[in-house]
Amino acid sequence: MRVSGQLAVIAVLGAAGFGGWYAYKGGHLANVPVIGAYVSQPAGQQAAQGGRGRGGPTGPATVDVDTVRTGRIVEMRESVGTVRAYESITVTAKVAGIVGEIGFNEGQKVKAGDMLVQFDAAERRAEIEQAIAEANRAEALRNEVAIKLERAQALSRTGAGTGAQVDDLTAQMKSLEGSIASARAQRKAAEARLEDLIIRAPFPGRVGTRSVSLGAYVAPGTRITSLDDLAKVRLDFAVPENLLGRLKPGQTVNATSAAYKGRTFKGSVSTIDPRVDQTTRTARLTAEFDNPDEALKPGMFLSVALEVSTKDDAVVVPEEAVVSEGLRHIVYPVKDSKVERRVITIGQRQGGKVEVVDGLKPGETIVVLGVQRVRPGAEVVARPVGSGAPAGPVPAATREQPSRSSLNVPQAIGAAQAAERK
Repeated sequence: MRVSGQLAVIAVLGAAGFGGWYAYKGGHLANVPVIGAYVSQPAGQQAAQGGRGRGGPTGPATVDVDTVRTGRIVEMRESVGTVRAYESITVTAKVAGIVGEIGFNEGQKVKAGDMLVQFDAAERRAEIEQAIAEANRAEALRNEVAIKLERAQALSRTGAGTGAQVDDLTAQMKSLEGSIASARAQRKAAEARLEDLIIRAPFPGRVGTRSVSLGAYVAPGTRITSLDDLAKVRLDFAVPENLLGRLKPGQTVNATSAAYKGRTFKGSVSTIDPRVDQTTRTARLTAEFDNPDEALKPGMFLSVALEVSTKDDAVVVPEEAVVSEGLRHIVYPVKDSKVERRVITIGQRQGGKVEVVDGLKPGETIVVLGVQRVRPGAEVVARPVGSGAPAGPVPAATREQPSRSSLNVPQAIGAAQAAERK
């Protein structure tokens, strides 16, 4: 069974081969669609078409080139941060009291020393008046004793008075001096207690909402309002610890907020935390921003771009000129109308430009547009970038393909030739 099956297959293949040969010799293949269009063509025409196909001769490719230049490249590191006021406190009461006067409106800007809240001070004023009266009484007694002391000393010098009387009056003078000093100290203490009943702004800023009303009893530590200095703000953010060796106060910080589209806030690094966070391995930085219009509010979330370093003479090329091959970056310099393939080391990317750390020098010419059509050592027609659309050879994939209707024409011709052979 197996041998007979093999013989049958061989017989079928032989018959098919003979049939194909007979059809070719007789011109019958010209009647078959597509095949007829090919076999019916003369050998010279087929060869001519083959010459125009893939692998055929082509002229030098036209490419757009540019000169390698130097430019300013800023190395940036991005992060996120939170805004806090330059100075910020919660205003509280130092002593207990009843609110007698409120000297601010919510959201108002105040100056340093402005009165915010004053408690009822009638008792403190009475204490001051009492201390003043005690001081005046002691001064009057001292003046009276001073006159008596002068008389006693005069009598003692003439022998009419005694030394004991002089000593007694002298002791009274010292006692009254002490009383006067005590009364003055009591007055200062009463005035200080009176001042404690007046809460003043320690620095200029903007007050928040108030938590007390007129006539309310306020215990020590009770919140009255908040005070924030928003003329300047601080921004806290973190960067990786591997940048510590390149950080320094004064570096420029650019920040943006979703609340202000298209606006960039510029500040500078003021503080670098001496400790590194053990969990995130980041260093905390604080930047200061001028905020004259108070657009930045405490607690806002900002996107941060830290300018780590700036190079004014960096070698830069257009991004289109750099071809990535795995981890390598390739450019194609042009010299004497011939292309060279060169591996480069790149740095920062900025504004459509790429920094070249190694591999290129300023003044060299490189291919910018048309890198897909060049090969190392090939000749090219170079023209300055931007002078027009690339004019190199049209890739095979984009060549116009014959339509189905055009295939029917060679088929008809092939049929006619077969009829002539008959």
